[in-house]
Parts: sequence; structure tokens; C-alpha cells
Amino acid sequence: MKERQRLALAMIMAIGVGFGESGLLEAQDQQQLFTKSAELMGVQFRISLYADNEKQAESACNLAFARIAELESKLSNYQDDSELNRLCRSDTPVVVSDDLWFVLKQSLFYWELSDGAFDVTIGRVTRLWRRARRLRELPGKARIKEEVQFVGSHYLELNLEKQMVTISKPGLLIDLGAIGKGYAADQALEVLRAQGLPSSVINASGDVLFGDAPPGKKGWPAAVVGLNPEADPLLLELQANCAIATSGSAYQHLEVDGKRYSHIIDPRSGLALEGRSSVSVLAPTGLESDALASAISVLGPKIGSKLVRQLPSTEFFAVFQRNSRKPAVDYRSAGFPLKYKK
Repeated sequence: MKERQRLALAMIMAIGVGFGESGLLEAQDQQQLFTKSAELMGVQFRISLYADNEKQAESACNLAFARIAELESKLSNYQDDSELNRLCRSDTPVVVSDDLWFVLKQSLFYWELSDGAFDVTIGRVTRLWRRARRLRELPGKARIKEEVQFVGSHYLELNLEKQMVTISKPGLLIDLGAIGKGYAADQALEVLRAQGLPSSVINASGDVLFGDAPPGKKGWPAAVVGLNPEADPLLLELQANCAIATSGSAYQHLEVDGKRYSHIIDPRSGLALEGRSSVSVLAPTGLESDALASAISVLGPKIGSKLVRQLPSTEFFAVFQRNSRKPAVDYRSAGFPLKYKK
């Protein structure tokens, strides 16, 4: 099970949005709150929305899930016949769909912004470390060095006029796991808006996208937690029309000879981060918060803070414990919307 799937209701959540046997949660201002879930992109997507009736809510949710399934067929690195994997296997330039084009362009933006701390060409390295966690042993230094040679977004050549992508390094693998779910949530919300249901929340197993506020309210309840998902969450101010994503290593990690290695990999070195961390980013869209949470996890809080200050309407909260002999330290940008600040 993926990290964010395990943290779905702990790392980031819309508090107070629960489940009912019929899907009906509460009634307010002649609209009712419904919820519906689906397993897509390897995680659980949960939609909560206000609608006039259950039929309207279910129809809209099904359309949103269909859009996410469509994106999965394009962006997945697990589906052998996905558009992304077909691109990675091609030794010639490929004209790609609007969706894959947009995500790749945004990926290059965050690669440049983070000086390589965010890099979707990390596919071979993440595959190597997934195997290491299964076997409970570190990958060899020589093997890491070998796979890192296939990492680098400068190997992606985008022809802006023809919407064409060329991979100049044969064997390179793209992994959109740190940006794809956020984009899928953005697109699902657009579907709900088109159906006249803007008061919605989409929880992509820990990456939460908030639409318009519930009827008669200022926003949706939300919270974050730090390194311990069992601890009481930190309440946030009510949220609307923004996204919060968390990248953390509370569950998915590797311990060897007393050292803890995160599932989060530094693309520049191919090495897993040591210690524990949890980074939550608030941003205007799911794609932005998704990518930035991963980037700041690698960059650390000081450089991450400088990065966030370059971006409008973007804030972060992070907890880092790089060494088990030292206490965890909290960091947050000045505008991160904690309800009760320390």
C-alpha cells in the first residue's frame, strides 16, 4: 500500500466529513452532503460534495471518477500500455495528449524551480528502492550510481509547436507519482464544477483539494499532523478553493543497521532521505501542492522556505527529524493557516 494511501485520513483530512450507509451525510440550505469513493491510480479517491439529491451527486461523482480513470490510462507508470509507458519505450519523437503534455511541462517547471530536487525522470531509481524495501536491504552503491545516470529532466525534449516529446536517453523511466494525483484531483473538480456542484472536496488519499465552501459556511474543516499519525491533528482555518498535500515517511521506510531510510528519494544523488519527515504544502491547485510537498521534503525546510516565498498563495508546514538522537523540529511559513498557533 502506498504511503499516501496509508495516511489518507491522518496526514491531511477534511474533518467532520464522514460516511453514511446511504452516502447522505447532512442537510443544509436545501442541499445535502454526499460522499463516494473509488480506487484509482493505486489509491483511494474520495469525493464529498453538496448536491440537491443523491442521483445528482452520484452522476457527478461517476463522471469525475471516469475522468480520473482516463488520466490513469495516460499518466500511470504501472499500466504497461499507458501513454506514459509507451512514450518511455519510444526511440522516436512522440506527439502526446494534452494531459500528458501539461503534466510534463509542469514537471519541468518544478524541476527547474527546485534545482533538480523534483524530477519525474527518477523512475529507475524509485524502482530500485522499492525492491530494496521489499528485500529489507540497501541497494549497492554501484547500482545506485548506474541508475542515477538515467535521471535528469534535461533528457526530456519538448517541441512546443508540435506538442511532441523526445526522450534523448534510451532506457529512461518517468514516474509521475509526485504530481499526477494532484493533477487528477484538479481535473475531477473541474468536472464537478461543470455539473454545477462546486462545493466539493476531493481527497486523493492524503492530497486534498477543496472546492467552494459549503453552503452558508466560510470553508471546509481541515487539519494536518506531524510525524505521528496517531497524534492529535493540528487544526487549520477553514479552507476553500485551494489544495493541501503531504509528503511523509511515517510508514513507508527501510531500516538497516539502526538507520532509517525514507521512501522519498533525492533525484540528484539517487539516495533515500535519512530520518523522518512530514511536509504539508498549501497551494492554489492539487498539482502544485503535490509537487511542492515532494520537492521540499528533499530540499529541507530552509531552502524549501525560500522556494515557497517565490510562489503566490503558497504556504508550508513541516516536521523534520534527520537523526533519531535529536528531537523533531517544526517549521512553517508565516501564512500557514494553523488555527491555534504555538
